[in-house]
Amino acid sequence: MSAVTHRSVTRRRLARALLPLALLAGPALAAPSPSLRLEGASGELRDNLRAHLQVDQESCELPRWRERGVIRHATEQASEAHRALGYYQARSDISLERTEDCWQLVVHTTPGPQAVFIEVTVKVEGEASALPAFHRLMERPGIAIGDPLRHDRYEQLKNELVRMAADFGFFESSLVTHRLQVDPHTNSGRILLHLRSGPRYHFGEIDLQQDVLYPRLAQRFVPFAAGDPYDARELIRLQQQLNSSGYYSSARVMSDPEPDQLDVPVTVTTEPRPKHGYMAGIGFSTDTGPRLRLGYENRRLNRAGHRYSIESEASPVRRGLGMNYEIPIRPAKEKVTISASYLDEETDSSTSERYRLGTAHQVELNSGWIATTSLEYEREHFEVAGDRDRTELVMPGFELSRTRADHPVYPRHGWHLSGKVRVASEDMLSSVTLQQFIGRGKYIMPLFGGRLLARTEVGLTHADEVVRLPSSVRFFAGGDNSVRGYSYQSLGPRNNRGDVIGGRHLLTGTVEYDHLFLPQWAWAVFVDGGNAFDKLDDFDTVYGYGLGIRWRSPIGPIRLDVARPSDGRDNFRIHVSMGTDL
Repeated sequence: MSAVTHRSVTRRRLARALLPLALLAGPALAAPSPSLRLEGASGELRDNLRAHLQVDQESCELPRWRERGVIRHATEQASEAHRALGYYQARSDISLERTEDCWQLVVHTTPGPQAVFIEVTVKVEGEASALPAFHRLMERPGIAIGDPLRHDRYEQLKNELVRMAADFGFFESSLVTHRLQVDPHTNSGRILLHLRSGPRYHFGEIDLQQDVLYPRLAQRFVPFAAGDPYDARELIRLQQQLNSSGYYSSARVMSDPEPDQLDVPVTVTTEPRPKHGYMAGIGFSTDTGPRLRLGYENRRLNRAGHRYSIESEASPVRRGLGMNYEIPIRPAKEKVTISASYLDEETDSSTSERYRLGTAHQVELNSGWIATTSLEYEREHFEVAGDRDRTELVMPGFELSRTRADHPVYPRHGWHLSGKVRVASEDMLSSVTLQQFIGRGKYIMPLFGGRLLARTEVGLTHADEVVRLPSSVRFFAGGDNSVRGYSYQSLGPRNNRGDVIGGRHLLTGTVEYDHLFLPQWAWAVFVDGGNAFDKLDDFDTVYGYGLGIRWRSPIGPIRLDVARPSDGRDNFRIHVSMGTDL
């Protein structure tokens, strides 16, 4: 009895010792499964056939009497896969071949010609027929006569029509007709969609639950009023404005139609952001070297929505301290800011110590452009090419800007445009008279699986003498965000000693292409060009071209570039920078 017990224990110990090896060997020793061989199909059709013919779910131990049923089922699935892509005259020869350890389904297909759409009719009846969005869908449904007949495109169009009806508040709408008619003999198809919209619902009572701002001020976030026609886009807009306002950490918008009254009450619940915010960060760029930033923000000084922030910066090139006080008029749409700053900057071309005080009125126009009217006072002590001076400027200004992008950090399609005009006059408390325009443009588009990026910057100044202008309003080129291959602010007109003194005008541009080679890494090639100049006749274009690496870090893109200047003053120059593409 004891001997039997000892052998049993030994077997159990041996089994436990071999279990991990069995688990590791499991995938390699997995039982074979049926396979599929496709002949005569390629591309999208081949993928669709594989998706429909999933023979690996069958067992290798297939009885002979089931073979005919498997082939019949596969024939039906293959026919469905063909029809979904418009191949209504396709023929499939399917056979089952036994192998040494399992079996294989062999499908030889002859797709034939692909059917096309010869009619696409979308009809909308009721109140919805008067809305421009439905007019556009009826006139341009996204499927043209002669397009390949595909079932998924019909489903997309049908779903788009139903979704639009719900988004615009036609909650009692119905599809009277929804048909895809196919004639296999003529290899053609017709789409017939008829929507009866019914009455349009309206926004009902709006309950905005928050305790950060005065109720009357917070209500200005709401882009609609009770009684307005329902539009789901306005609810999304409301939520986005609350989340991006800086006052709330989260916002939830809920709506529930009331059929008897054709109303949609809206309830908004919010969570306030912490009142105090602190910021500490380090960075690096070849323009400024290592950089340290510290900041504090009071996000809600009072229930009127006032807030302020203080930020300091220190680097070998630039040291400064700034304060910004913000007064909302229409939150997320209109505000007034009061700002003050001190900046001490020292580059290879100039040194500057600048004190600034300003106020600005910023408003988002209905077109989406942001208009900023400003008044700035600047007092500057500067030295350029050995010449020292002190200026005082009182500069009213106006700026228009807009940014559109499909992603906030790494857009594949987007653009930015801005233009600013500012003036100063000796008759209005300024040391010099000038009129200046600064324009910037950026564009990003997808190309060959990567991105094409283009950038330009234009500066124009009307002033008597450039030597009377403070360094902060002169133009220089060169650096990480200008003409790479040249050091920061090293390009521009020179004096008789060859020192860069800056110019009244600026024109630079960039064309760059980048492409991901790992999920967060991309390579890039680029060409920069341009210069600062005093007169158009003296404009001397220089170029920088090179290669780069991009890392999509959690805090934004970080760029490492190696650039060669066109005039050969250096073999190459390394540039490191970070910040958003737009």
